[in-house]
Amino acid sequence: MKNNSKIKIIAEIGINHNGLEEIGKQLITLAFKSGVHAVKFQYRNLENAYSDTVREIGDEILLNEINNNYLSPKQLYRLAQYSKSLGLEIGISFFDVKDILDFGEDIAFFDFYKTPSVELTNISLIDTLIKLGKHVYISTGAHNEDEIDSAFKRLPKNGWTPMHCISNYPVNIQNARLGYIQHLKNKWHREVGYSSHDDKWEVCLIAMQMGATVIERHITLDISSKGLDHSSSSTANHFKKISKFASNFKILLGGNIDRVPNQGELLNRQNLGRSYFAAKNLPLNHILQPADLVYRAPNIGINKTNIDKYLLKPLHVNIRKGDAITHSAFQKEITLPSHIIDFAKKIGLSLPVRLHDLDDIEKLFPIGTFEFHLSFGEILSKIDVKKLNSSNKYSIHLPDYINSTQLMDPFSEDDDQKLNSLKILDRTVALAEQLQELTGSNVPVVGSFSVVHSNRDSYFSEYSKLLGNYQKQGVEVIPQWLPPIAWYFGGSVDLHIMNDISDAKLIQEYDLGVCLDVCHMILGRNYFDFSTDKIMKTLNDQIRHIHIADAIGIDGEGLAIGSGEPENISLIKKALDFKCIKVLEVWQGHFDQGAGFRSAILKLAEIYDDEN
Repeated sequence: MKNNSKIKIIAEIGINHNGLEEIGKQLITLAFKSGVHAVKFQYRNLENAYSDTVREIGDEILLNEINNNYLSPKQLYRLAQYSKSLGLEIGISFFDVKDILDFGEDIAFFDFYKTPSVELTNISLIDTLIKLGKHVYISTGAHNEDEIDSAFKRLPKNGWTPMHCISNYPVNIQNARLGYIQHLKNKWHREVGYSSHDDKWEVCLIAMQMGATVIERHITLDISSKGLDHSSSSTANHFKKISKFASNFKILLGGNIDRVPNQGELLNRQNLGRSYFAAKNLPLNHILQPADLVYRAPNIGINKTNIDKYLLKPLHVNIRKGDAITHSAFQKEITLPSHIIDFAKKIGLSLPVRLHDLDDIEKLFPIGTFEFHLSFGEILSKIDVKKLNSSNKYSIHLPDYINSTQLMDPFSEDDDQKLNSLKILDRTVALAEQLQELTGSNVPVVGSFSVVHSNRDSYFSEYSKLLGNYQKQGVEVIPQWLPPIAWYFGGSVDLHIMNDISDAKLIQEYDLGVCLDVCHMILGRNYFDFSTDKIMKTLNDQIRHIHIADAIGIDGEGLAIGSGEPENISLIKKALDFKCIKVLEVWQGHFDQGAGFRSAILKLAEIYDDEN
């Protein structure tokens, strides 16, 4: 996946292709797969490269390297074409003005140029490259401050970037002098890069922290290969790590705001934390005593922080042994006004439910539409739909998990995972068919299909065929718009599908229905910096179902409506206008006798009234 961060990563192929075009292509492929922005080559015309009289031992070594690792301009142009076919930028370094002429008009095909450290004082080379109209990177290695000042002070305001560089191959950690990055930034008032020859790739991470917005480092198939540059290079695996940090560096260093726990933390706080539960049956008006309580996991009720203010207070409800002690147990039941219930019905609002709490939620919120969020165990068990209210409308959220260790993945290379995924998908569709027969209404199935195996096109092609088969059976299975980061198995997992502008275009191209998750859309906007208006416009005819909650940052999801960033309200307003089921998905909205659902519905009514 191409790196979209502000920090640009350039994989310098240089002469590590060993003079073989095929190896150059392999290195480009590996660089692309590792997530870099660009690749770069070097070129020297062999006739202009070295003096005819070689006297020093070092000169002889270099001359042999140059001769043995030569690729012609036509070969480099073909490699440049291949790079661009993958979506990579392509650059090239020159050591002499005459060498540029070898490329003729093809020189314009390259996206950027570079002058190596040893040519910092080559004024004619730098001027020629800048006049070509592409960005020029200029390395500073092996030169003193006066020479650097002299080279830079005569350059135009735009079109070039200084690159801090230590011309050792490799650079020992004690010699990196990364503070010079900040020195260049302060002195020349521009972005600065780092050309890394370090023996430890991790030095690049510190260079990012020092403010480098471009990292250039040599890539190789094998660090132990013969040749001058391999020992100061990195393999594709190292580049994957560098790219991963670069793409998340701004986010990694963020957080200088009021603390908001992410959903993964909330899940773990709930599952691992403790709260108070009833040690016995407690009747209405009972005065709560310490002896009535046990302190157990999970944390779904009142905990030690605030239990004192509820002790010796009368209960307003009957509590069964083993029930969590919640705030609502001490409040009179608060019902929604009839006009708010009518509003919820009017816009097609739905609430998520489990089999065991549907009756309670329906009693509190008689809005007539509910979405089952069922576990894989529940889907595999026998469900008697005849006990359900046939006048309601229903939808089903497909389980994310097929067992305690595996995600839903109908196209997995693991046969068991594939078969079990299809089994649960079939069982869910069968349940939807039963509900459709019971209610006489369509029952959509929403799925978080989060695993992509090769590329986006194959993903959408496969799911278009699979879901099309269910559509023929009379049940619409709708993929859900996903967040950039998902909370699976107690931790966070990067998702690379159904969450960016390119996915929206493919959804449109394959004419797939989609569940618009407003919360996920907000998180994606903050992570990828896309326009939600643009994506909503692209998806307008594809949206069949909607999930609504507020969000903040890149991982603060499921928030109460109105508690996220102010601009989120306009997106929520647009979602309310769609003629489809809209499921309210605020985090743990069903706790405390639906306190979260209640406040969210009231807020949505307020937003809707403001709009209309």
